Amino acid sequence: MRLHRWVALAFGLWFAMLGLTGALLAWHGNLDRALNPDWFAPRTHCIAPSSGVRGQPVARVLAVHAAQPGATNASQVFAPEVPGAAYAVWSGTGDARVQHFIDARCGQYLGSRQWGAARIDRRHLVPALYELHRSLLLGELGHVLVGVGGLVLLLVAVTGAVSAWPRTSSLHSWIRTLTIKRDAPVRRRTYDLHRATGFWMLPFLLLMASTGAYMCFPKQGRALVAAVLPTLPAAMAAPHIGSRASVASPDAMITDAERYFPEATWSRIVLPSEKAPWYDVRLLQPEEPRKDTGDTRLRLAPDGTVVDARDPLRALAGDVLLSWLFPLHSGEALGMAGRIAWTLFGLSPLVLIVTSGWLWWKRQAAVRVARRARPIRPAPLTATDGGAVTGPLTTSGGHSTS
Repeated sequence: MRLHRWVALAFGLWFAMLGLTGALLAWHGNLDRALNPDWFAPRTHCIAPSSGVRGQPVARVLAVHAAQPGATNASQVFAPEVPGAAYAVWSGTGDARVQHFIDARCGQYLGSRQWGAARIDRRHLVPALYELHRSLLLGELGHVLVGVGGLVLLLVAVTGAVSAWPRTSSLHSWIRTLTIKRDAPVRRRTYDLHRATGFWMLPFLLLMASTGAYMCFPKQGRALVAAVLPTLPAAMAAPHIGSRASVASPDAMITDAERYFPEATWSRIVLPSEKAPWYDVRLLQPEEPRKDTGDTRLRLAPDGTVVDARDPLRALAGDVLLSWLFPLHSGEALGMAGRIAWTLFGLSPLVLIVTSGWLWWKRQAAVRVARRARPIRPAPLTATDGGAVTGPLTTSGGHSTS
């Protein structure tokens, strides 16, 4: 099918890059910890005297951050991925987001990095890979382009399946479609490899394309899911667990959130801003598909009143489906087996573009050879106005006069 061939050739390198970066990002936490153990590994002792900052952990790291020269307002705080490691304080917005790493116990500032900066040193490699996969390092414009790319990949996967679908439904036809004929010429084996890889990887390609497109266009994706499955509105009311006469601290908000979801542990807290004057606490419950930060959320007013709550384990069918999309895309929902499989599957776009490119090149070479081998017909001779014979002249009966 020409549509499949030309769209795949035009976007193939892009798909291969997304597959390779996705394969690496299945292990982003492990990779980041290996590259930056001073930030992500447990810290057993203080390497310098304490700064003297007192208070609960989140308040303490916010105070250390605020004391740094040129510090800007913090937007959120991430809990350590493992107990005893550094807290991550985020500041800035958009392409200027910065992660600051702080040892809460010792009150020490450990360093920072600009998220998504196009740098490949050990501090920035994982964020750069993440943003390359998410937005091509082009910010929101790149994020939209990646979403469009996901839809194009969906088109390529479907048209490829249609064009390679066996003409008959016999067992022999399916075996020929899904396997490689080993004793065939190289060109035939390459075609078999391309076709078989595409068919075996079709569920994975469809999953990656659809979930990737949803993450780039969440509002449209949510509306599409809501059209066929029940979902809660964007803001869900919830009962409150009390209020305070004064503004509560971030640590108190986290305590209330963990009391509201007693089996959960907090993973991050978004601090109030002018546009959103409330705290958003994200938590992880044991049975959630998203294993890194969880998808349980509690929104609290500054006085501690609960405004909204989200529990993915007790949600409507549409919300359950939506809560599975990101962890399915990243492979974390399926545990270690999922990460290994996603790493191997991430190589499939590279295999497909290499085989399709080689087949196209061989096809073009064959066309050029056929054109050169085609016999050249002599032009018919005609008589000029001067009477000179420049070609065969015939009489009305069809016989040559010469």
